[in-house]
Amino acid sequence: MALLPSWACVLAGCISAALAGASSLSDLYPPLWKESPGQFHIYKEQDGKYVIDPWVFTDRMGMYKILLRQTAPYFAKFAPENEQNILWGLPLQHGWQYSSGRLADPTRRTNCGYESDHLCISSDSWWADMNYFLSVLPFLAALDSGIMEISPDQVTLLPPAEDQMRFCYDVSGCRSSFPEIVSKWRTFFQYVQKPSSTFEDLLKYLWEAHTTSLKESIKIFEDRYAYYSKQEANFGKNWAAAVLYLAAARLPTTLIRSSIFQKGLPPRILTNTDIAPSIGNFTDLQNVVLVALNIIGDMNRDTDSLTLATWKVLMMTQTARQQFLEFFETVFDSFLKNSQQL
Repeated sequence: MALLPSWACVLAGCISAALAGASSLSDLYPPLWKESPGQFHIYKEQDGKYVIDPWVFTDRMGMYKILLRQTAPYFAKFAPENEQNILWGLPLQHGWQYSSGRLADPTRRTNCGYESDHLCISSDSWWADMNYFLSVLPFLAALDSGIMEISPDQVTLLPPAEDQMRFCYDVSGCRSSFPEIVSKWRTFFQYVQKPSSTFEDLLKYLWEAHTTSLKESIKIFEDRYAYYSKQEANFGKNWAAAVLYLAAARLPTTLIRSSIFQKGLPPRILTNTDIAPSIGNFTDLQNVVLVALNIIGDMNRDTDSLTLATWKVLMMTQTARQQFLEFFETVFDSFLKNSQQL
């Protein structure tokens, strides 16, 4: 375990800098959470089916809201008010993508995602496309697992205006095109329903499903990088790499931890002149996060993922993962105190 402190320092710098206090749980919810459907009957109905358009922000966020609602009883044993539900990380990340403008059309060929059409999610957005595999596919897998209490045949998902062949829209289609992703998410939701489920194993199954979604989808949308500045494209690649390290540590993606973490992420799309840690209109925390992500991304690429393999070995035991989380909290406390003194 001698290497743990130095490795954890990089990771802790990536995420602990984002943490700060929160006044109440409702203040931590993603944007437009109240406006998003939380039950199937709120969606439009056509021919006896609920019609969901995952290319409208509130419709896609509504899928997360239903997932949180349907899984809440199974997480009640860990904490009240569904705070310990580890699915919170997904809608919170999607909310940050929306508020930072990352779901809008990066080509500017349309108004999708901008003021006149702000709820529109562009299929040209790398962030939106990657998120599709972390929203629609988990949602369909949950339907398939039985946790939703309705049949998958009762839901219709609408395709995007372009590139329809890159996505799937129902359980059978997704099973055929992305069998491993659907299988991993189905396994997670099946385990959620077990009375004997443990928090540690829930994290294990969640992160296995999350990383499987990430690894498969990232290959499909490499052409989207061309729509962004070099800095933004690198940020996306580095973020995807960092998630694999966080997965190995089984970071608990609960409401409080995840929502506070969001504060360290860049509040807008990066331009070619944005060079961390000297981005003037970013907070110190956001600059620190970008520097840490650059280090993790470069390290992962330069060693051909050898550093990730080593990190996974270090994180194999629950004791090691707990040590990392404790170190993470220590670094955060120190960073917070220093920030308050400035």
